[in-house]
Amino acid sequence: MLFENRSGVQTLGWMSAGTAFLVGEKVESAGALRPVYGPYVAPAGPPVAVNAASVAAFAGKTGARWVFAGWVARPNWELQVGISLWKVDGSKASQVGEVVKRGEFNKLPEFATQAISELCDKAGIPLGADEKTRLARNPTGDFYAYTLFGRGLSAALGTEGAADLEKAGKNVQRSVFVDPKLTEGQRVLAEILRGQGKDKKAKGRLGYALSLRSDYYPAIVALGRLAREDKKMDRARELYEQALRLRAWDLDARFQLGKTLWDVGDVDGAFREMSRVVKHRPKDIRARRVLVMIHASRGDNADLVKELQAVADLDPSDETTRMDLAAAYASIGKLDLAVKAYEGIVERNPKQVSAMKFLGDLHKRQGDTDGAIRYYGMAMKAEPGDPRPYFLLGAIYMDRGRDKDAKRVYQRAQRFKRYLPETYNNLGAIAYREGQLGTSMWYHRRAVMWRPSSARYRYNYALSLSASKYVDAALAQVDKALKIEPNHVELHYLRGVILVRKGRADEARLEFEKTLALDAKHDGARHNLDILDELKRRAEEGEVVIEGKR
Repeated sequence: MLFENRSGVQTLGWMSAGTAFLVGEKVESAGALRPVYGPYVAPAGPPVAVNAASVAAFAGKTGARWVFAGWVARPNWELQVGISLWKVDGSKASQVGEVVKRGEFNKLPEFATQAISELCDKAGIPLGADEKTRLARNPTGDFYAYTLFGRGLSAALGTEGAADLEKAGKNVQRSVFVDPKLTEGQRVLAEILRGQGKDKKAKGRLGYALSLRSDYYPAIVALGRLAREDKKMDRARELYEQALRLRAWDLDARFQLGKTLWDVGDVDGAFREMSRVVKHRPKDIRARRVLVMIHASRGDNADLVKELQAVADLDPSDETTRMDLAAAYASIGKLDLAVKAYEGIVERNPKQVSAMKFLGDLHKRQGDTDGAIRYYGMAMKAEPGDPRPYFLLGAIYMDRGRDKDAKRVYQRAQRFKRYLPETYNNLGAIAYREGQLGTSMWYHRRAVMWRPSSARYRYNYALSLSASKYVDAALAQVDKALKIEPNHVELHYLRGVILVRKGRADEARLEFEKTLALDAKHDGARHNLDILDELKRRAEEGEVVIEGKR
């Protein structure tokens, strides 16, 4: 947390962020605790009084389980600093202890080291010899450089007013001019430059920070982030792997490595890293979303369902995931769960037409045509401008022989100009079934006019023409359709029927034979060939003559 300035002197305002930053980076370098803060370490905004309530509120926002806080004062022109450690359990915070130090201002790093070591010992947080060595590191031997750095950090965070990156940049730049080896200053300056859109200069500062300290972890992950943004995935991968060699427990860096591996197509590597993240952080929805994509790419439907369910539980408002989950249930045959999932979506969003459509499909798949009709109808009412439900509902009405209902739906569908050919074709089919051949021809002719490249439309038009005894016109349509789809089984069969009606038995025989060559189980073609064979035998024996009848 930001430190309170109890001195009443505005010139010590920089210490609010500067001391918090110092404590945070010292603790992070020791590696005993996992940090939950961002690149500036200290939080933005003005400091607040430190007490159990404010610490618990801070922990609730950050997810912290341990919180360092404190205050600074200036009695008799000396520095007095109090550093406390708090343990957070749920919504309650309790103070582990507080260490108060007093002396010259330039002893601030030393005071921070001593306080952290004492508090960690009291809390039972292990600090070995190597950790204590790193903890004792002083960021700079020039306290004025650190004062300038603190002023810049305070401006960046807005601890004494509105955030001001220009002012922040000037102060931090002055601090690294005074002490170019202030590694923390080089890194924070890079973050300020990034905030100003100066990524190229930011990379230079981060590179320089790493040249000063090759194991400076925050600079490594910052460069990794920049490499990802620049789509330099191989470089990002190297940086995140370097980071994890230093801190294998950093789940944020591990997530970024997994995401990078996914982006470069290393599915197995991405799966390995994301699995490690969710093992230790089960509620990490970002990692679970990547696992969803991994399972989908692998076709692991059972694992996909499991992961989608986890994401849906973590984010109940994510409608896209719930739609995907319902579809995944359907793909593995759990239709009841799919129906339940889609129904939940419709309940939350009464205008979710896609869910209604899929519900109609599922009910139809289960043989529940009444349910299919209900949901297709709901979809039409929910979104009258969506053409899909019209055709789905019309088709199921036709399947059930409810031609009047189908006609009503397709007549309404004529509003969709783009789909007029299909609408005319369907209305023509209904009229044909009702024996209204003139109306059927009218609709089918318009379907063909709108889409002359459709063999299916020409076939249906030919049926209407043939049934109306316009056999020449019907044959012309069949011939045009066969140029579009030469291996269309029913077109060859219909051509054979028409040729029989025209008395051209030998040509008809060829068409029926072609039909059987394309579909050996075509009963109509086989039956007609048998009839032609019988008629030919009788004709040769003088019993009958072919009169052009089937």
